[in-house]
This record gives sequence, structure tokens and C-alpha cells, in this order.
Amino acid sequence: MIPILNQEPVSVKGPKKLACAVCGETSESAESRMVRCNVRQYRDQYFRVDRCAHCQSLQTQRVNNLAEYYANYPIREQKLGFFFRVWYGVILEDLVKAGLKKEHTILDYGCNQGLFLDFLRERGYVHSTGFDPYVPFYNNPATLQRQYDWVISMDTIEHDEDPVGFFRRLNGLRKSSGRLCVTTPRAEGINLKDADGHLHMLHVPYHVNVLSEKALVRIGREEGVDLVSRRDTFYMDSWQPATSYAFIASLMAYGGNDVDLGYEPPRIDLFFKHPSLLVKLFLGYFTDPKKKDHMTMVFGGRS
Repeated sequence: MIPILNQEPVSVKGPKKLACAVCGETSESAESRMVRCNVRQYRDQYFRVDRCAHCQSLQTQRVNNLAEYYANYPIREQKLGFFFRVWYGVILEDLVKAGLKKEHTILDYGCNQGLFLDFLRERGYVHSTGFDPYVPFYNNPATLQRQYDWVISMDTIEHDEDPVGFFRRLNGLRKSSGRLCVTTPRAEGINLKDADGHLHMLHVPYHVNVLSEKALVRIGREEGVDLVSRRDTFYMDSWQPATSYAFIASLMAYGGNDVDLGYEPPRIDLFFKHPSLLVKLFLGYFTDPKKKDHMTMVFGGRS
């Protein structure tokens, strides 16, 4: 059974001695904040988040029973419907600009239920393979015994306690001429003083390490790859109706700001209570300023 931790948000008393898992430096944290969990079942639980004074990455307090939090993880309810086809199209456009071709071999590392793989195959990228150690169907060690033209890891590195080792494993799976794409929350774009505004990027306690862009680029450089292309806004943001990040974020916030809302039947009542949602439904992509709290980074070049 999961214990109730910090049911009420408490102020953080002073800096903490932080051993950063991203850059390896140990120092007092630059800032700290108690942040609530955005999964409805645990919404009354708060976890400390600290920012590294050296690389600006964010680190969430560790919990010993993290596997229990994943037991009824709402994100596993994702389906490949209209919304994800639109958002995956945004990613695919970035990948094609960075050199992805239909004849390339592709590994989606941390593929969850394989939705992006299904999307890629629909679009003609038939040499696509997935690996996920937590999904039996995709937990095939033989998948990791070869190298690929493209290794893609979407919103996975932030869940790993050793992000440097995770990046190294990914990089070892690409061919010397290949590309590595990592999508993940971007620490520089997250204002801890407005934690509620970035609740789904912080996603405590699941997101153990939220990397800064400069730290991720440095890790790549140290692992022998250069940055080929970047996006510093969320790929879940499109001009098509109901698919803008501004609309989705507002809908979630008005509905309680729990991630579960994204996988439940639409809350039509929210449109009557908050008419501004109708404007964001159609124009959110064009009218709202872009948050820069997520990044899509493509690496390659050196072996």
C-alpha cells in the first residue's frame, strides 16, 4: 500500500545538498519546491523537487515503492486515435527534416504499448521495432543485439535514475551513421514558482530527473554525438482543432489538473463553465504564447 506523503503542501526549508544525477556535481540546490502528483489517485501527495545549481536540471525526491505508483498508471490507457496521429505527425515532420527515410531501420526504445510504432508503419516506415522492459510483448532482449539507423526514445529518459547511462545505452544502439532522437521535458522552461503551470512536465514522482537542454547537449557531446536539430516546444501542439497544447492544458487545469482527464470521456460541462475553452479549441495554437518546457533533440554525426 502506498503511504500518504505530505498531504498538505509545505514550504521547503532552505536549500538541500543535492548530488545531481545529470551532471554529477554536488552542491546546494538552486531552488526547491513541493509539487503535487498529477495522477488523481495520488493527488494529495507532494514531493520535493530541487534544481541543480550547476546544470539547472530538476531532481525529484526518491520513493522506495515507485513500482506501486505505476500499478494503475493512466498513461497506459493511450490509444492511437485522432489526437495522437496529429501529434505524432508533428514528431515525424521533425524527424524527416533531420534525415529520416522510409528505408531506415528504426528502434523506439521505451515504446510502451507501441502506438508510435503503429503510426510509423501506417505511414510506410515498415522497418520499425520497439523495446520496452516493462511491457512483456516488447521486452525481447534480441532487439538490443543489433544497431539501427534511428533510435528514438520519447518521454522516457526522465523516468530513469541514471540519465547518463540511459543515454549511453541508446547511443550504443545506433549505427555510426545513424541518428538518436530524445524527447523529454526541458528544465529551463519549467518555473518551479508556478509548479501548477508545469504540473504534467514535472509529473512527480514518476519523472525522477528532468534534464536541462544544456545538460542533455553536454551528455551527447561527452558520448560522441552532436546536436543535429532541436525543438524547444511540446510536440503535442498542432493548429488542428482541439490539438493545441494551450487548449489541452487549459482543459486539464479546469478539470482538476489530473492527467487522468486526458484518458476519460470529454467533460462537456467544462465548456459551459469556462467559455474561453471554445476559443482555445479552435485558436489556441495561434493565440497563446508557447511554453518552452519540453524538447525534441536529434543527435548524430560522430561515432
